[in-house]
Amino acid sequence: MSRSQTALHLTPDEVSSLLTLFPKGLVAVDLETTGLSPLVDKIIEIAAVKIEASGAVSSYHQLINPLIDIPEFTIQFHGLNNSDLLLAPTIKKPLKDFWEFVGRHAMIAHNSTFDLGYLIKSSHDFQIEFPPLDVFDSCRYARALYKGTELSPKNFKLSTLSEHFGVPLQHHVAIEDTYACLKITAACSKAEADHKKAMEKSFVFRLSSFDRNDCFNYSTRLNGLKDMVQNKDLVVLDYRGGSAIGSRRPVRPIGLMPLPKGPVLFAECLLTGMNKSFLLKKIKSYSLLEACYWKGAHG
Repeated sequence: MSRSQTALHLTPDEVSSLLTLFPKGLVAVDLETTGLSPLVDKIIEIAAVKIEASGAVSSYHQLINPLIDIPEFTIQFHGLNNSDLLLAPTIKKPLKDFWEFVGRHAMIAHNSTFDLGYLIKSSHDFQIEFPPLDVFDSCRYARALYKGTELSPKNFKLSTLSEHFGVPLQHHVAIEDTYACLKITAACSKAEADHKKAMEKSFVFRLSSFDRNDCFNYSTRLNGLKDMVQNKDLVVLDYRGGSAIGSRRPVRPIGLMPLPKGPVLFAECLLTGMNKSFLLKKIKSYSLLEACYWKGAHG
């Protein structure tokens, strides 16, 4: 079943451009999920498009029953509710099929740390092996080529880049976003710039760098933090590490994610306005942000 309303395809020129960057082929992937935390939220849609070294193009798409209620705040984005997924399979079999589809090809996604985080965590939960592939990020690639130039878009979101490059997009439909990722990457490959350096900057991680224990497990003392993330609360972290002076970090949580260095809280630091990763093992304590503290932190 496809939710796409656009006639999706890659032109021969786009395929050729992508194979210039990935001569052995690649697979683009996009997911829709129940939230923004790969460590706790669930996948509800998987889509992927594969370009083989021969130039052959194929796709994979599957809706997933998450077996939990889908929050209203996410339904407004992807438009999928529990009744839509009632007859869809649960994640285990589609996940095996997905990795078989991927094979040994490099992978790419827009903000791929999030998408791969879900796939890696779900694979870990069901003891499904995934191949030792390199993962790249189309957002990082575009930023490396265009940020600070006269041709730079206003930001590097998928929707903004799609508009910038004239790519039709029904956003938050996984197969649409997957094709958009590839078309944007192909368009970026035409830029007059150092593509080797840009590709190095777009590399995210190698799947074999994930250790099953260290990357996914977090202390039960952080269960309250998990609830705060789900509730979108503002939080103060007592954090051991980082470049900021002092240990108190007021943050706006975005999600809980697995990374090779260990699970992290990805959040906006309210002191700097920058998105940062906070290693869970370095969070000594946490609490809801109080107005008096926020006022004091800002002088």
